[in-house]
Amino acid sequence: MRLSISRLLILLLALAGPALAEPVAHIRIDRSDVVYAVNADQTYTETVTIDRTLLTTRGIQSRDRSAISFYPDQQTLEVMEAWVEQPDGTRLQVGPENRFTRPSAASQDAPGFTSSMTTTIVYPQLRPGSRTHVKFRRVQTTRPMLGFNAWSEAELEDPTLEDRMEIDLPADLKLQWRSRGAVTVTDSTEAGTRRVVAEMPPTQGQEPERSTVDTSDFQPIFLATTLPDLESVGATYYRQSQGRAVVTPEIAALAANIVGERTGLDAARAIYDWVTVNIRYIAVYLNPNDGWVPHAAAEVLKNGYGDCKDHTVLMQALLGARGIVGQAALIQWGHRYADLPLGTALEFNHAIVYLPDYDLYLNPTNPYAPFDSLDSTLSGKRVVIATGTGRVARTPASTPSSYHYAIDSRVTIDAEGTIDGRANWTLSPNVDSNLRAYLATASSPGDLMERVLLSTPEGGFGNFKASDPRDLATPLTVSATWHSPRGVTLREADAAVPVPSGPDMEPAHRLRRFLSADGARRTPLAIGATDLCWTTTIALSPGIAATRLPSDVDIRSQAGHYTAHYQRDGDGVQVVRNLVIDRDVFQPNEYAELERLLYAALDDTRSTLTLSRVQAVVSK
Repeated sequence: MRLSISRLLILLLALAGPALAEPVAHIRIDRSDVVYAVNADQTYTETVTIDRTLLTTRGIQSRDRSAISFYPDQQTLEVMEAWVEQPDGTRLQVGPENRFTRPSAASQDAPGFTSSMTTTIVYPQLRPGSRTHVKFRRVQTTRPMLGFNAWSEAELEDPTLEDRMEIDLPADLKLQWRSRGAVTVTDSTEAGTRRVVAEMPPTQGQEPERSTVDTSDFQPIFLATTLPDLESVGATYYRQSQGRAVVTPEIAALAANIVGERTGLDAARAIYDWVTVNIRYIAVYLNPNDGWVPHAAAEVLKNGYGDCKDHTVLMQALLGARGIVGQAALIQWGHRYADLPLGTALEFNHAIVYLPDYDLYLNPTNPYAPFDSLDSTLSGKRVVIATGTGRVARTPASTPSSYHYAIDSRVTIDAEGTIDGRANWTLSPNVDSNLRAYLATASSPGDLMERVLLSTPEGGFGNFKASDPRDLATPLTVSATWHSPRGVTLREADAAVPVPSGPDMEPAHRLRRFLSADGARRTPLAIGATDLCWTTTIALSPGIAATRLPSDVDIRSQAGHYTAHYQRDGDGVQVVRNLVIDRDVFQPNEYAELERLLYAALDDTRSTLTLSRVQAVVSK
């Protein structure tokens, strides 16, 4: 039977409709079961069973193996069972030839900083409908430095039928737990054994939204710890790092050379700049099971590289050599913004420096971040400062002024529609760090310029001129010149022309990534507080005049404001636009106000000037 083209299209649309409306489930979690048997000394045995059904080819590609990491100096790992069950019921065992134990990716990327190993199980003969099964036992053989900690969080993307965590421990061992959301928790004691069971509700799975916060901010979650409070995390880190920030003669001499005659905050700034630029960052996220012990400052200096703990300890030593107190501060570096319902050692993945005399936080692991910067993923966060007793504090919240970006462009449009322009930037430290990275990693300023202009309607070629992006001691200065042949079309007597954007590093069209298709959000949106300013002064060649300007815009909402002002500037036009978003995160019920603001900016940047050809007046 042959179908006409029209009937075929109708059939395809009918088939496509439901698929577009609902996300496709590629994996189903049939069972996730974690059982901890905790001993009186807080060592423990963890038994994990995971069953998944791989529903599609994509599901197979993403879950064709299971990887389990462990620390051999304090843990053992045994794979107890592993198999594949085919749709027809046939079961294939995963033998030794399909199991591989190697140094983990973290160990390979940062040798000497972590001892973790990873056992990988590769499942054979997978096809849509195959069910994978793995059961493993991980034993903590030494007393954990930061006690026993457990975390269970409901799966967001994949449909889940059963998700359970059980903790068995001696009744006299103190354990506290908290949950958030639809978690069922039972806590019972019998015959000297306490049993805590947390069960997550079954889920249908949902497609993640763009620009969402970390799922731990909103998903059902269960946390447990034997630590009495967060202060004890800081006190433990303090004890473990004692003797690591020793001021050796070499460190004292280096600190004197770095600082010169400077004192106080100026001396701290110089030390920060030196460490950030000269000590290479090797990223190893904090993991309570791996210990939180930095290398000695002298060793970090000798190697010229280190992880976050090592950058912190070297800064402490150099600061201490000049009589400045520097303390380690533990923090979560990422898109988790809400405090967890229970503070545990699992909350933190990064260490930064705190200067108590100046109430100032520094992140010396970013080689492009100036002294005064603290990006939005570190702002407004709960921190634990490592002192003898530990102290809980909070980093300063993000504000629009902490992400201030301003571009001042002056362009000329000639009778052929060719644009010639020049621009200067004014940047706050957080934006400064992003542009420093762009400039330092580009193959050339001209190549960077061309790549930026490729995303604009007018295109073109040009060059950036900037101070040394790696010199943190010098404020970054950036300017640009560019040439866009036939950047606008002036074929008709009257032409509608958008305001040329030029080499804008923060163009308004990027705001589209924060928009929702249906005008609603299910999960909190991380956008970042910001203050963006665009000023464009357009000079028109003789024979061209701006005969119509767009209307001014002034939109104010609970999310911030957007303004645009258009005025004649001699024979040309000046356009001043400003978007202010007043906070980092918007809850679903706040999204409508943000959306109104974003569309105001997008609508305005699509508006056009009317340029008309005019006859020159000849005086007699």
